[in-house]
Amino acid sequence: MPRDFIPGHLEPETPANTVSYFVREAIRRIWITKRTSFVSVAMIAISLFILGGFMLLSENLEAAVTRWQGRSRVNVFLDTDATPDQIRAVDAYLGSHPDLRARRFITREQAMARFKSYFANLSGVVDQLDENPFPPSFQIEVTPAIAQSRAFKEEMKSLRAMTAIEQVQFDWEWLTRLRRIIDVVNAVGLTAGGILALAAAFTIANVIRLTMLTYREEIEIMRLVGATERIIRGPFLIEGILQGTLGGILAVGLLFGAFELARHVLAPSSTMLWGFLFVSFLPLQKIAAIVVGGTVAGWFGSWLSVRERAAEDA
Repeated sequence: MPRDFIPGHLEPETPANTVSYFVREAIRRIWITKRTSFVSVAMIAISLFILGGFMLLSENLEAAVTRWQGRSRVNVFLDTDATPDQIRAVDAYLGSHPDLRARRFITREQAMARFKSYFANLSGVVDQLDENPFPPSFQIEVTPAIAQSRAFKEEMKSLRAMTAIEQVQFDWEWLTRLRRIIDVVNAVGLTAGGILALAAAFTIANVIRLTMLTYREEIEIMRLVGATERIIRGPFLIEGILQGTLGGILAVGLLFGAFELARHVLAPSSTMLWGFLFVSFLPLQKIAAIVVGGTVAGWFGSWLSVRERAAEDA
């Protein structure tokens, strides 16, 4: 028998504080079966850590899109061997159109310096090249209304046809692609996290089932002295809930530790990476959602085992 049974000293059928009794019993049983309980908590933590990782990635990418939203920038890249006359011709064309006058010329040297500041870990590779691979370019600021006008499209068509123009890129195009990536990240994260959380719930169900087998003699004695099924099964339900909640809290802790480690180890080597992925941690609402998700998974696992046991007893 897992603990000594003394007639007359069992908990009453309806304790004065039922919830307190459930919690005490659940904690005691988790401690006694700490190895198997640790497996349950670890499974929940791993599944929610993976889900939280996708949520964190999506959160920071979404923040980057929000920061850039409303900005409409056109990047006009010239040939690397564009002559000064050709550059002046493009500049004159841009200056002759009111919609395109808010422009800035980026030299090849400035483009290289910008790349090195964004990707400091690749600066050594660029320095080993025989020549500067970056072309000169113009950055043009336009309003969203202008960018959607028919006149703007005609101006871009004429600009692309000019000599020495290599490529014309629009910032809002990559923002659209980035939003698609965010949707994919969310879908993959929810799918992977859901599958792993379900597997963790079944792990908890098996652990609770083993615990119920361990305490089967005590359960029989409680039934003989008149304890209700609610009093008998309550601690097992709370045990699963506690395991799931601990797993959720552990997942948040591990995720925050990994985030801070990445900020100090990875981010300093890449300003661009910092700007997209390591700006901020998850908001409180999503942190709470992770913990609650662990709690629900734990409850579901314990509920499965208790229901199965009740069906067998019937």
